Amino acid sequence: MNFAASRTQLKRSTAVAGSLLFWRTNRKRLNTTFDEASDLQYDVVVLGSGASGLTTAVTAAQNGLKVLVLEKTRFFGGTTAYSGGAPWIPVNKYQPTIGVRDTKTAAETYLRSVLGPTHFASAEKNIEAYLNTAPKMVEWMEANTAVKFQATTLPDYRPNLEGASKGRTIIPVDFNGRLLGQELCNVRYTLQGMKAFGSMQVSPLETEILQNPFGSVSNLVHTAKKGANWILDLLVYGKGSFMVGGNALVGRLLLTAIELGVTLETEAEVTGPLMEDDRVVGVLLSVANGEKQIPIKASKGVVLATGGFGRSEEGKEFVPQDWSAVPKTNLGDGIRLGLEAGGYLPPPNEDNAIYAPISVLQYDDNRTRCLPHFAGDRTKPGSLIVDENGKRFENESRNYQDFVKKMHSLQINKAYYIADADHLRNYGMGMALPWPYWNRNVLRKGYLIKAQTIPELAETLKIPVANLQQSVEDMNTYAKTGRDVQFHRGEDAYDQFYGDPAVKPNSSLGPIRKPPFYALPLYPGNVSVMYGLATNQNAQVLSKEGSVVKGLYAVGCDNNSIMRGQYPGGGSSIGPAMTFGYIAALHLAGRLGQD
Repeated sequence: MNFAASRTQLKRSTAVAGSLLFWRTNRKRLNTTFDEASDLQYDVVVLGSGASGLTTAVTAAQNGLKVLVLEKTRFFGGTTAYSGGAPWIPVNKYQPTIGVRDTKTAAETYLRSVLGPTHFASAEKNIEAYLNTAPKMVEWMEANTAVKFQATTLPDYRPNLEGASKGRTIIPVDFNGRLLGQELCNVRYTLQGMKAFGSMQVSPLETEILQNPFGSVSNLVHTAKKGANWILDLLVYGKGSFMVGGNALVGRLLLTAIELGVTLETEAEVTGPLMEDDRVVGVLLSVANGEKQIPIKASKGVVLATGGFGRSEEGKEFVPQDWSAVPKTNLGDGIRLGLEAGGYLPPPNEDNAIYAPISVLQYDDNRTRCLPHFAGDRTKPGSLIVDENGKRFENESRNYQDFVKKMHSLQINKAYYIADADHLRNYGMGMALPWPYWNRNVLRKGYLIKAQTIPELAETLKIPVANLQQSVEDMNTYAKTGRDVQFHRGEDAYDQFYGDPAVKPNSSLGPIRKPPFYALPLYPGNVSVMYGLATNQNAQVLSKEGSVVKGLYAVGCDNNSIMRGQYPGGGSSIGPAMTFGYIAALHLAGRLGQD
C-alpha cells in the first residue's frame, strides 16, 4: 500500500470536507452474529493490540495474509499506550543524523556487559536475531506503514560500559488522531501525568512553549491553537486527538492495520487454544456473555501478544508486590494459553519486571492512579529523594530500573521526592504539573505535600528533621560545587541528558531554597513484565524439551525477554516486542530471510 498516496488522498478529501474532525475511518469488524455452524477462518490470529501485536498484524497483512486481531479490553493499545512508545534499536537509520556511527559488534559487546555471560549465553540466538533484524524492521515500517520515528540523543542506560552508544532509542513522530476518525475513541488513554486536563497530550518539544505562553507571539499563537483544537476535539471525540509517545505509535499502527484490511475486534475474550494433532490451529472465542465458545481457525498460526501476567495472581510469584502501572487486564491470558498448548516457562530471570518509582493519587472513593517517574522531573536540579529516615540513598537521576532495584535491595517501601517552588514551577512533580497549571487538586488530595520550611515539611512527613535538613544542606553545597560526593549525580551522559543544560556547573544539581517546599511520596513499582514463554529466534513457542509448539508464536511480554531482567536502554521492551512481532509475521508468511 502506498501510504504517501493515501495521505495525499486524505488531504484532498479533507479539503472538500473542510476539516479532519469528521473523517470516517471504517475498521473491519468481526461478524459476531454466530450460530452453531459458524466457521471463521483466518491465516493469522493475533491476541492483543499493543506494539508487538499490531506490528505482527500489519506485517502479516502487508505480506498477503488474512489477519484477525482480538483485543480483550474495550481499548486498543495495551501497555504500549501507557508508555513513551520508543523502541531501542541499535544501528538504526537515524543515528548518523546525530553524528553517531553504531555497529552491531558494539551493541553485542554492550549487551554482553549488561546481561553478563550466563544470561547472554541463554539468549544468544534470539539476541542475534534481534540485532540482525531490528534495523530492517524500522526501515520496513517507514517504507510500508504509517509508522514514523525520529532520532534522539538519549544515551544507553549504562553509558560507561564498553559498547555503549547514544541514539539507539528512537521516538515515534507525533500523530494526528483525527486520521482515525471515531476509532480514536477506542485507543487507550495515556497515564495521568502524561497529559494535561485529562486528555491533552503534549510533545516534549511543546513543553517550553506551553510553560511560557506569553513569551512571544508565536508561543501565544501555538498555545491558543492547541487549546482551541483540544476543545473542538472534546466536542467531537470526547478526548484530545493530538497523540504522542506510545499513543502515537499505537495510533499509527492502528491506522495502518485499518487501511490494510486487518479485522480488529475489542472486548473479545479468548478462552483457550484450538488444537489438532498437537498443533495450534486457532482459538476459542467466548461469546454470549461466556455462554458459548466459537472456534476461530488460523491456518498459519496464532500469535500471543497479550501483555504478560503483570496483574495476575500467578505473576505475584515472580514479581515483587509493588505498585503497578500495568493495565489491570494484563492477567497472563496469553501465557496460560501457551502453557495449555504445550509451551514452557523457563527458569525466572534475575528480575522479571521493568521497574520505576511510582507516585499514587488516591481518590475519595478509594480509586487510585499510578504514575511512573521514568525521568524528566526527579532527574532535574533543585530536588532530591530521601528514605523515611530523611537520608538520600541513591543517585536520583539513575535510570528507573536500577533506581528501584536499589530500593528493593535496601528494603525501602516508601521514599520522598523533595523539591522547592522553583523546581515545581519549572519541571513539575509527577501529576503536579509545571507552571502555568494549577495544582490545587493534587494538594487537596494529599498527593503532593506542601510546607513553608524544611523542618515543617519533615514534621508533616514524620521523618527526622535534622536528617532532612542535612540532606538539603548537602545538596545545596553540591549544587554550588557541581559535584555530588555521595552518589555522583550528574556525572555520566545519562544523568546529563535528563538534567537542565541551563543550570551550571552541574545540570543535574540545583539548590533547594525557595519556599514553599514540596514532598511527593514515591514507591517501588513496575510498569511491565520481562518474563514469559520460552521462544526461539523465530518467536515460535517452545516446549520444555525445546521442540516447537507448532502454529504458536509469542511476542512482547508474553515471551521471555531477551534482556533477561536487565534494561540496557530506553525502549528495551518495545524494541524486541516490535522486532519479534515483525519476525513472527515474516515467518508465518514464509518470507523470513528474504531481504
